[in-house]
Amino acid sequence: MMDKKRGRPSKEERQKQKLRRALEAGAGMVEISSSKIAWDRGHDKIKVTSGKLDYRAHQVLDCAADLIAQEHWFGTVIGSWSEPNTEEPERFLVPISYRQFLNFIGDKHNLDTEDVIKIFKAVPEVILEGEVDIPYCLAEGRWLRIKQYIDNICGLAIANEDKEFEQYRSERKLRGKGAGKEEPVFILLFSSPYGLAFFRNAMHRKGTQLQDRRIYKLRPEAQELFQAVRWKNDLIALNTEQISKIVGWVWPPKNFYDRVYRIRKMLKSLHENGFINKPTERGKKIEKKAWVFYVRKRKLISNRQNDN
Repeated sequence: MMDKKRGRPSKEERQKQKLRRALEAGAGMVEISSSKIAWDRGHDKIKVTSGKLDYRAHQVLDCAADLIAQEHWFGTVIGSWSEPNTEEPERFLVPISYRQFLNFIGDKHNLDTEDVIKIFKAVPEVILEGEVDIPYCLAEGRWLRIKQYIDNICGLAIANEDKEFEQYRSERKLRGKGAGKEEPVFILLFSSPYGLAFFRNAMHRKGTQLQDRRIYKLRPEAQELFQAVRWKNDLIALNTEQISKIVGWVWPPKNFYDRVYRIRKMLKSLHENGFINKPTERGKKIEKKAWVFYVRKRKLISNRQNDN
């Protein structure tokens, strides 16, 4: 659509072009509320009572959101409907092949099949408990309250192990270790209140954001911190305790000097790689340290072909 007055693409068309260029350059489409969940965990508003909402769990959820956003979930709803229904779904599924996951996180050499199977099987073990507000594109005011939530984010099936999902089995054969075996395809099943909110968010542009997939090459704790702050559009202020809880470090630490050193190193890595602006450190006493910074929303996405 052209702007008739100026003879140039409309604002909507320019936004679509920017999105297309970013995706072509290697950006992923990630869902926003999972970041807010990680943030709330670091602020004691929600508990993880089972499993770990760690960097691997975020990688799986980001990969699922990217496929959902690009309509690579095959339009299938498990339940009593023959067509997708984003208003009243019973259960949504997202098939993710072993190869798709490795390509998404940019790690084709360090994870074998058994590693990836363990990563996917760990995600349904993450049980969240609490009452939180999450960014939600379909709610009035764009916020949704998950009340007294005690459940997992999603379930899991593996296509070649469950007759219900045989149609999603891969025709690819593995190479290298495990050569000749069928490539596993993981089916994420979204049916819990939060799981459905995650899925619906990922289906809408306003429920997602672009993310440079180079984040998956940083150290695990740096990934986990960024996952917890990427939803924020304003100034971020975090103290030692909050950062420690976000990345899963024991609190309180035995050595505050060592803990602050590790946080400084982690923030420096995120800054040098372009994910946040240069943090400002506050607090004179080592036990009272805090940092303020912004997420860099408009950073350029590198071409992944140059990284491979």
